[in-house]
Amino acid sequence: MGEIYLAAIVGSIAGIHGIARRWSPWTQRSVVLPVAVAISIAFLLVDTIGLARGWFATPASGTTLALPGAGPLGRGFPIEEPLLLFGISSLAVVIADLVGRGTLRASAALGLREGVVFALIGALSGGTLGAVLSGAEYTVAAAALAGAGVGLAWPLLVSDRGTRASFAAFIVLTLIFDNLLCLSGLLTYPTEPRSGLLLWAMPVEDLLYATGLVGAALRLRAEVMSGGGSAWRIFLASRPISWINTGLPFLAGLIAAGAGERLGGWLLAPLLWWGAGYNLFLYGINDLYDRASDAKNPRKGGAEGALLQPRDLPPIRVALWVGGVLPALVMALVLPAPAGLAPLAAVALAALYSAPWFARARSIPILDSLVSSAHFLLPPIAGLLLASSFSAEWLAPLGALGLWGVASHALGAVQDIDADRRSGIHTIATLLGPTRTAWLILITYLAAALPLALSPEPLARISALVPLLSAVSAAPLVRSATSWSSARAAWRRFLWLNAPLGAIASMILLESWR
Repeated sequence: MGEIYLAAIVGSIAGIHGIARRWSPWTQRSVVLPVAVAISIAFLLVDTIGLARGWFATPASGTTLALPGAGPLGRGFPIEEPLLLFGISSLAVVIADLVGRGTLRASAALGLREGVVFALIGALSGGTLGAVLSGAEYTVAAAALAGAGVGLAWPLLVSDRGTRASFAAFIVLTLIFDNLLCLSGLLTYPTEPRSGLLLWAMPVEDLLYATGLVGAALRLRAEVMSGGGSAWRIFLASRPISWINTGLPFLAGLIAAGAGERLGGWLLAPLLWWGAGYNLFLYGINDLYDRASDAKNPRKGGAEGALLQPRDLPPIRVALWVGGVLPALVMALVLPAPAGLAPLAAVALAALYSAPWFARARSIPILDSLVSSAHFLLPPIAGLLLASSFSAEWLAPLGALGLWGVASHALGAVQDIDADRRSGIHTIATLLGPTRTAWLILITYLAAALPLALSPEPLARISALVPLLSAVSAAPLVRSATSWSSARAAWRRFLWLNAPLGAIASMILLESWR
């Protein structure tokens, strides 16, 4: 059943993409992607609370795989949920674009202040009504969420046809498909925290949840459309392609430490931060303070970094605080020591690397590669710190990852030698020059394979192939490092190899540690 559910979600996302391409040429990825990703992350956090509080759970038969860390109902977080949230958030945007033809007819003022006010009024109204009518915990929370969603979308519901159509269609689709999921047994609900009111087979709380989601998605769509591209550039600044490179190692370290059940149903919250929030801060602060050099760098303005505009500066500063610093402070307070300090250390190192009011290690040769490597060592260390005791078996993979990080940073620096020199930025590559840096990259990748090859664990020895493949990919650079096109080609190969090799390495090392 879980495989069928996953296939249905993937097929639905493909169908939504097809609808947008065929019938909604007004839908732009610069709008739909930031909205879908932001709403998915926000409601994954809502789901984390629900799982940890025992509001709902997905039975084993309804998921292909659940994360470790079970809530009161004995189930972990289903891996299908992020895809589901991404799909339905995208659908809300596509329907609004299709009916409204990509335009926004909103007479009310948009903005952060107005949004917060409307959301608070709606949440207080909905929560109060839920408390009066039921008093059950999940009902009150879902009613507050629905009220916040309606409050956020209200100025648009009054004046924008596309918003009204999307809102109505979303409610109808929720009534249909949620009932099907409940009837099929894919969703399980206890009786205690709910009102008990059903809309055929689905609890009324599911409709309230969906109302909150679609309202938030449509309001965010309007904000993104009126923001002149700021949301898209901030989204690019977070380097979505790199989220797996920090989120998966944290999860691998946490599971290797046997700490999944220690966090229980709350596990998803730090995982989301190490995946998305950490990268937003790590790369966002870099793009914020590298605007002058990025303007001279031909590879910026896409997946490898945003070209921030003056109008982007206030919102990205807010994003750095809300998505990076504040969650790190919360985790420092609620996670057990010393693991709780790892997010703060990560934020400090990111500032150390990029901020001119700090050391700006980004412009200090050799230190730049060492600090950059530490950025990617911290996520698995943060997971391992949740263990009750330290294991010497962890040293080999951590040492290999550290060396791999040094080589990978130097590889990225080679292609930026000309742009960095024009901007007066000193890096390990500007210090050593392209050819010597290329040799350093090759030797360091090979050195990263040594601690794994010498490990007594068979799977760890197999994982030595990962840095060896990175070395093979970078080897042609030794002969042609002075050519910018060759350096770019080497970096592109690195990007293509990065995600699959990182995923394979994490799974191999995880199985080895287990």
